[in-house]
Amino acid sequence: MTLANETPARSTAVIVLFGGNPHRRQEVMQLLAALGPFTVFGSLSEAEGMELLRTLPAVDLVLIGGRYSEEQRQRIRAYVHDKLPRAKISEPGHAYPYENSAIAADVARKIGLDLPR
Repeated sequence: MTLANETPARSTAVIVLFGGNPHRRQEVMQLLAALGPFTVFGSLSEAEGMELLRTLPAVDLVLIGGRYSEEQRQRIRAYVHDKLPRAKISEPGHAYPYENSAIAADVARKIGLDLPR
């Protein structure tokens, strides 16, 4: 897991997590770190997450947490589709159940990891 002021290693997938709750953000960051060699940047607001998207040299996956409104999701999706066309988007609680196992499975599938069954 990497903090926002560190430079990501390009040998790992870079994930930006749009979170809303500090405790849950940390749980999800730890879940992702346990899955594989990811560099995870966690934000607590739309503005903070968008700044990460604008300033990071590359982003492979954007995870939009359950607390974000449809309007916020639309803005984030539009930016990703326009500026980061190779990045995937994962939306727990919106596109699939908000459960750790579902988050892990969706992220692994989109990043290209094989998870044990």
